[in-house]
Amino acid sequence: MGGSFFLLIWSVFRTPVSDAVPVHRQFTSALGAEQRQTFFEKPLLGRVMKITLLWARRLGLPGLRRYIRQHLDASGNPNNYSVDEYLSICLVCSIVMGLSALALSLLVLGTLDLVVICVLGAMGFGIPIWLLKGASATRLMRISKQLPYTLDLIALMMGAGSTFNEAVGTIIRDQPEDELNQELKMVLAQIDLGTSRSEALALLGVRIPLDALRSVIGAANQAQVLGTPLSTIFKSQSDMMRMYRSVRAEKLSASASLRLMFPNVLILVAVVIFLFGPMMIKYMQGSLF
Repeated sequence: MGGSFFLLIWSVFRTPVSDAVPVHRQFTSALGAEQRQTFFEKPLLGRVMKITLLWARRLGLPGLRRYIRQHLDASGNPNNYSVDEYLSICLVCSIVMGLSALALSLLVLGTLDLVVICVLGAMGFGIPIWLLKGASATRLMRISKQLPYTLDLIALMMGAGSTFNEAVGTIIRDQPEDELNQELKMVLAQIDLGTSRSEALALLGVRIPLDALRSVIGAANQAQVLGTPLSTIFKSQSDMMRMYRSVRAEKLSASASLRLMFPNVLILVAVVIFLFGPMMIKYMQGSLF
């Protein structure tokens, strides 16, 4: 046990932890970005989080890394976490849950139940991922609701003579806190840095995996090749989105009546039993008349 404990401590602290700020965060801070306040910046927790960050960097799991990267982008990633940092948070939650399970197992059961410890440790690892997925799904829903109105505004301003960049810039200035406008702001920044409009829109479709948005991006890129006015494309796409929403609402309302049929039948049966049950009992006992 002493040797195992020594090897555990040695494996944790054998790699030196650098306190230097990463280069990309130094660059964003120099451009005026706000300094983030997360567990990695805390005086005491920061040391522990950086140790788990070293463990996270050694984890392969390419599928899980792609999954976390996709949901970090879709959720907006307000804390500017990298995939390794989020994996380190998952590891910390797993360790805390495992230690809590160990303490409860020893105090309540009086034995060391490895199955409970492993199950709760796995749950601790999955809870941050589950929360991240919920945050990204909520944000995607809000962006989906805002998308047709934003397309109408862009089409209206482009029809009045504005360019795509001018129309998007005007919308961003009017509502800078809107989540779709924040993504469009990234598109304009990429275009200003030299990325073509088609590539910037394609990257937007990767960050925000909505079928409606990808349809708009595909139609816009095709219109750029064919020379079709973008205002017409955006207007037709917004009309199609509204039509799809109305059809989907009608479909859900039609299915709601079928879903209500089963509880209605149960209520009807309960009412019949309540009304005629006493009469049937008396009839079976021979005391009805």
